[in-house]
Amino acid sequence: MPVGREDCGVAAAVVGVDEGRGLYDGLRLPKHGITVMAELDHYTNNTKVYRYTDHDGGLHFYQDSTGGEQLELGYDPSNPSRAAVRLSLYSRVMMALVSVIGLGMAWGGLVLTGYQLVVALRG
Repeated sequence: MPVGREDCGVAAAVVGVDEGRGLYDGLRLPKHGITVMAELDHYTNNTKVYRYTDHDGGLHFYQDSTGGEQLELGYDPSNPSRAAVRLSLYSRVMMALVSVIGLGMAWGGLVLTGYQLVVALRG
């Protein structure tokens, strides 16, 4: 089944929101969360899976494609499974760019859909 323009717009919106959340977590959690050293646990395809324990002793996992045997990350004390590493300037800029483009495409799609609806209803 061919992919329509609507599907691409939805995908762009999802990617934009996901990148925005990743950017938010990457900026907030390493500064305001609890910092721990995660240990490499295993590999999944091309991703490294790290394990870390929260302040209550609960075991959690974090996936990252880069890093060595250990990875410093920050996690949210109210939701310890939500964690992020400190982002480089390049990563921050690229995530912000993808987020803005994705959300802009989603907004443009909504505006154009509304316009087409008004044109169709007018006859």
